[in-house]
Amino acid sequence: MRHTTSDAITLRQRAQRWWHMLSNVPAKQLWRRAELRLRGSLAPVWTGRLARLPALPLATTLPSPVFPPRSEQGSPLPAGFVLTTPWGSRSHVLPVEWHPPVPSPIEGSWRTRLHYMEFLEGLPTPLVEKVILDWIDSNPLDGSKALHVAWHPFATSIRVVVWMQQIASRREHLSPRLLERAAVSLTAQLHFIERFYESDLRGNHLVKNIKALLWGAAFFQGEESERWRQLGQRLLAAELVEQILADGTHYERSPTYHCQVMADLLECHAVLPESQERSALAALLAKMGNAAALLTHPDGDIAQFNDSALGNAYTTGQCLDALARIAFFAPPADGPFALREAGLFGMRHQEDYLIVDCGPIAPASLIGHGHGDILSFEWSLGGNRIFVDQGTYQYAVGRRRDISRSTLSHNTATIDDQEQCDFYGAHRCGRRARAELLEWKMTANGFVLLGSHDGFAHLSGAPRHVRRFEAAPKRLVIEDRLFGGKPGRARAAYLCHPECSVTVNGNEAIIVRAGTTVNLLAPGPIRLEDAEWYPDLYVAHPTRRICFDLPWSSNGSRTILVAQNNLIREPAE
Repeated sequence: MRHTTSDAITLRQRAQRWWHMLSNVPAKQLWRRAELRLRGSLAPVWTGRLARLPALPLATTLPSPVFPPRSEQGSPLPAGFVLTTPWGSRSHVLPVEWHPPVPSPIEGSWRTRLHYMEFLEGLPTPLVEKVILDWIDSNPLDGSKALHVAWHPFATSIRVVVWMQQIASRREHLSPRLLERAAVSLTAQLHFIERFYESDLRGNHLVKNIKALLWGAAFFQGEESERWRQLGQRLLAAELVEQILADGTHYERSPTYHCQVMADLLECHAVLPESQERSALAALLAKMGNAAALLTHPDGDIAQFNDSALGNAYTTGQCLDALARIAFFAPPADGPFALREAGLFGMRHQEDYLIVDCGPIAPASLIGHGHGDILSFEWSLGGNRIFVDQGTYQYAVGRRRDISRSTLSHNTATIDDQEQCDFYGAHRCGRRARAELLEWKMTANGFVLLGSHDGFAHLSGAPRHVRRFEAAPKRLVIEDRLFGGKPGRARAAYLCHPECSVTVNGNEAIIVRAGTTVNLLAPGPIRLEDAEWYPDLYVAHPTRRICFDLPWSSNGSRTILVAQNNLIREPAE
C-alpha cells in the first residue's frame, strides 16, 4: 500500500499548502501565536520575577477531585515508582531524570507523560510528596527552560490540576514543607498559564488551560486568584460557543477528544461558583453525554475516527458517572441516530453498533487531528468489533503517522491510491475534502445514508465519490459510485479487527469473531492485505484488510462505481 503524505513536493505545492493552512486560521489566532513567540524570546526578562513570586494563601475549603484516582498509571517502588502508559511501563528512581534524551517519538511521549504527573494518583502519600519536591528542585523556571516540555502550557495545565487535587485529598497527611513549596510552585505555574494560555491553537489545549485557571482560582484566594477566575470564565464562555456543536459533540470530531473535553468541562463545573452560567454548563454537559454514548461501541470503548486512542481519555462510562452527579441523564434508546453537526450517523440494536463518518474531518482552523476518513465506518456485532478504524499510532512525524491519517487506511474508497486530503507533517493539512450529506432517512428498522465528498476533485476531470449505506439489524448494503473524471483504478478496503478470522473465495469472504459470522459479497475478486490496528498510542496489532477493485465503467462524462458493491448479510441458518 502506498502512502503519499510524505512525497516530495514542488515550491508551488508548498505555497498552496501554506495558503490552505493560513487562510483557514483567524487573524487573531495568528497574532496570538506571534505574541506568544515574542514572549518566549523575552523569557530571561520575566522568568526570574515569576519564579520569585510569593505563594498565594490557600482557600479555606479546597476543591475535591471529580473522578476516582487513575491508580493504574502509577505504582510505588522501594526507591521510586513505575509509570504505566497504554504502550507499557517504565521504572523511575529518585531523583528522577526529568529530561532524558529523546531519540525517538515514543521517548518523547514517555517524557511528556512524566511531566503530566497523572501517575501521582496511584502512589502513596509519602512518595507523592517526594516526587513533587523532586520536580520542583529539578525544573526551575528560567530562561532556558521556560517553554520546554516541563513548562509547556498544556503539560503545565495538566500537572497543576493533578497537584491541586492530590493536595486537597491528602492535605492532612502532607508536611508543612511540601504545602509551602508546592504553593509557591503552583503560584508560578498558574501565572505562567495566565501568560501563555493557548488561544493561538484553541481546541482541547485551551480547554485544559481554562480548567487550570479555574481550579487555581478555587484553590487559592486573593486578587490573583480572582483574576484567574474572571479570565477562565471569560475564555470558557467563548469556547463553549465555538467548540461544542449543537448536537453536543466536540468540534474536533474525535471521540477521544470529545471525552477529554467533556471530562475537563465536568471538572470546570465542579469549581465554578453557583450561577446561571454553571447551570447552563450542566445542561450542555448533558448534551455532550448523549453524544458520548452515541460515539461508544457496545464494548464500552469509543469509535476511533480521526485521532482517537482507546486509552487516551477518561472512558465514556467514567464521564457519564460524573455527569449523573450534576445533571439528569438518560442513555439514548436503541435505533438510528444522527449527530448532524459532527457528521456522524449510525444505529445501535442491542449488541450491534454501526457508525458512519459523513462530515468535516475537523474544524478548518484546527485541522491537526483530522484523518482522511470521509464515508468510512465501524461495525460491531454481538458486542464485538468486526470492522475497525485504523486508529492512531503516534503524533510525531513518521510512517505510521502517515498511515493513521491516510484515506488508504480507512474503510472507504480511493482512486489511483490518492488521498482525500493533502496531509503532511504531523498535524498539517493543505487541500482538504468537503463532505456533503445528500440523504439521511430513518427506516422501520435502520437507516439510509447517501453521502459524497470532493476529495478527488484535484484529479483530472474532478471525479466525485458517492457512497450509499442501507443499514438494518445484522445487514448492511454499501453502494459506491464515482461521477466525472477519466477511468482509473478504484479500490475499496475494510480493516478487520485482529481477532477476526477471514477466509476468501473469489469475490466472497467469511469473517468470524467470537461466534459471529459475516458473509461479505464484493463486486470483484477480494485480496487480503497484511495490516495493523492501532487501538492506542504506540500499540500495533497485526490484522488483515479486505480489499477489492471497484469496476469502472464509463458512459460519456459519467462513470459509475458499481451499485450495491458490498453486500453483508446474515449467515444462513
